Amino acid sequence: MADDAAFFPDQRRVVVIDDDRVVLSMIAKCLGRRGYDVRSYDDPRVAVEALAGDQPLAVITDMQMPGLNGLQVVGEVKKRLGESAPPVLVVSSVDDQKILEESFQAGAVDYLIKPINESELGAKLEKAIRHLGGLGNIRPPASIPKRIGAYDLLEPIGRGGTAAVFKARKDGDTSGNVYALKVVWPHLTVNPEALLRFRREIDVLSELEHPKLVGFVEAGRHDGCFYYVMEHLTGGTLRDRIERQGPGSTEDALDLLTSLAEPLGYLHARGLVHRDLKPGNIFFDDKGTYILGDFGLAKREEDHGITLSEEFIGTPLYLAPEVFESDKFDHRVDLYALGVCAMELLLGRPPLDERDPVRLIARIVNEGMPTVSELCPGLPVELENLLAHLLARDPGQRTASAHDLIEEAHQVDAALHRVD
Repeated sequence: MADDAAFFPDQRRVVVIDDDRVVLSMIAKCLGRRGYDVRSYDDPRVAVEALAGDQPLAVITDMQMPGLNGLQVVGEVKKRLGESAPPVLVVSSVDDQKILEESFQAGAVDYLIKPINESELGAKLEKAIRHLGGLGNIRPPASIPKRIGAYDLLEPIGRGGTAAVFKARKDGDTSGNVYALKVVWPHLTVNPEALLRFRREIDVLSELEHPKLVGFVEAGRHDGCFYYVMEHLTGGTLRDRIERQGPGSTEDALDLLTSLAEPLGYLHARGLVHRDLKPGNIFFDDKGTYILGDFGLAKREEDHGITLSEEFIGTPLYLAPEVFESDKFDHRVDLYALGVCAMELLLGRPPLDERDPVRLIARIVNEGMPTVSELCPGLPVELENLLAHLLARDPGQRTASAHDLIEEAHQVDAALHRVD
């Protein structure tokens, strides 16, 4: 549906289409040097099929291509993305006035003649983006409507600084499935950084497939609302369970650690760090299985290209000390956070007072977390040692990987159940 195609301003993703791979590579390199995220296609048919997923800021297409020519590409962009269609620039090896007029009539906003000059390419692309792709074409709704795209919103189930989450039901879904729909707050739809953060969350979640990670369904934009849809988990969160049931057992803590180490290992193997692991983001499905969710702060370890000026990473209690001292941290911050969650489960409460964030951060940075024996005296020594490894102030002394955590947890479990 064209109305649901998502277009996120300032994403800086550009689709380039040209059957000449030399020209395609040259344009991609030029735009890459200017900070654009380039998606290159030498087959225009493949390119137009990928438009909804790519959600480009602009499209650059050659005019003379087999299978689908440039005029047809312009038409497909408008047809498939509707009101959210980005500007299209056409490239031609022939300086023919008739061809150029036809391209403008079809909806192209500018043109380039081969051989392409890099400065001209950059200038015309920036002009097209400012003219048609900027924030001016986004009109935020006054409030979140009761219907977004094909989904009827049933009731709110969560809210944060950037977005709200609702139970939702989809038109034509005879299975009776209920989904979770996350939508950006209306007043933030004109904020490029908020939309970029949301776009990054979608990019991460849509690439993942693991039984212990929340399942992604689709994303889009409808009447000024930016949203994505995921599976709805009915078992509540770990925070709910701790508040309802109080302290957990050593077996509960080991189950948490081994269960969450699996999806964390999957993320880390793909170069991703969750960065916001806490009881409120650990869910249960209807069978009681742990499911990790909320990827709003997830980031690729090697990604230094996206810096959000007002972004604060995570919730202080669950952040490893190195997070406050440098932006050069890795996947071990997730293992530290999981250790804090396990301590909270064992205690039935947060391991440190969260009411004064400034004092809390100073404690974590200057002293680290209190020792496991101080927080929870009487634990089996094997479990105490495991938690101490996870909570080590020095990341070099911390559990190195999710795989190592699983191995150590199995050894602890075996020791606890050993019969002499």
